[in-house]
Amino acid sequence: MSSRNIKASYYFIGFALISLVFIISLELSTRIISLVSGNGFVLNVAEKESYDDSITDLYQFHPFTGFIFTPGSFRGGHVDQKIYSTIYVDNNSFLCNGYIIPLKKEDNEIRIATIGASTTANINLNFDENWPGQLVNKLQQKFPGKKITLINAAVPGYDTSQSIANLSLRVMPYKPDIVIIYHAYNDLKAIRANGEFKPDYSHIHQTPFGFHEKPPAYKLLLEKSMLYVRVRNQYRKILESRDTQEIFNGQGRVRVIPDEAKNTFHDHIQTLVAIAKSGGAKVVISSFATLHDPLLDYTLPATIKGLGGMKRRELGALLNFTRSLSLDGIFIGINTYNKILKDLAFEMNTGWVDNANQVPHDEQYFVDRVHFSAVGAARMADNFLPEVEKAINENYVQ
Repeated sequence: MSSRNIKASYYFIGFALISLVFIISLELSTRIISLVSGNGFVLNVAEKESYDDSITDLYQFHPFTGFIFTPGSFRGGHVDQKIYSTIYVDNNSFLCNGYIIPLKKEDNEIRIATIGASTTANINLNFDENWPGQLVNKLQQKFPGKKITLINAAVPGYDTSQSIANLSLRVMPYKPDIVIIYHAYNDLKAIRANGEFKPDYSHIHQTPFGFHEKPPAYKLLLEKSMLYVRVRNQYRKILESRDTQEIFNGQGRVRVIPDEAKNTFHDHIQTLVAIAKSGGAKVVISSFATLHDPLLDYTLPATIKGLGGMKRRELGALLNFTRSLSLDGIFIGINTYNKILKDLAFEMNTGWVDNANQVPHDEQYFVDRVHFSAVGAARMADNFLPEVEKAINENYVQ
């Protein structure tokens, strides 16, 4: 090899080493800044893709619900939340606060079970900060002579079909005294633009649990970088904050909620109530709260332009989550399902909490379109408190 070639090789190696040091320095700086600002030194769950091993490892297969939490602990949080949470899961795969709930209930114990999805699991908040945890802590203060135990059986992603199996097979053996049902949003995903629909929702649960098509190895490697992930997420936010009315409200999206979807949601909630009551539990149903006011007309450009900050950006997230519904169709669906919930609460003589109207449509109460901040979780707990307290006084306090 000539001296010129050797010199060129040294230049190339030197450039590669300098570039590598520069990239490592940027990555390290990003992580240090994140740590100092309260966002932690590593990526939180909400920043990762669904196919990431650290996400799939949070869940384990369950033969009837599809999946449940894996016992242990993990770091929770939200991309738009400066703090992160530590989430604990007991050996029964229920969210917990360092204890395991035995099957046998104590004589002075009152058990409260919460059934729902990510907006009830609230893994962006610690156990005592999410709304079920805050509610039970408030109840314990109201009834110091009783042991108030929370069974937070919610699992992110669940719809009512999965919650039917969850409640009947996993929760009811623990003899809950009160069951709180908080569902609506995820069931909208069962509506398909092509008209395909099955009452058991099997048409939207077509792949085996844990199956995720992974990207090439180089992309998996890139996604270990906090710098890359956070730049990518900011870019996604820019795309989602575009004029969503013009981009997404076109052809191919459903604006009318099909009768079969409405009837199925009604039947699923009715079934959940019947399961709880058959085990001797009192039931409290809640309407579904959202960042956006679902009564506004989102077909009007003036409505879209009048939104600012997170509300405008989250319209794109709504449309990406519920791909078969138009923007106005999503809010029509939320209003429709909330009416079904209210009607069923009165028909079946359950407790009723209208969180859709009692939680203000204000950014301080949410971290995104439907998930609660600590302030929003506190408001939810306060809203539930009178109805649950009433049920305890009427049935369990002598």
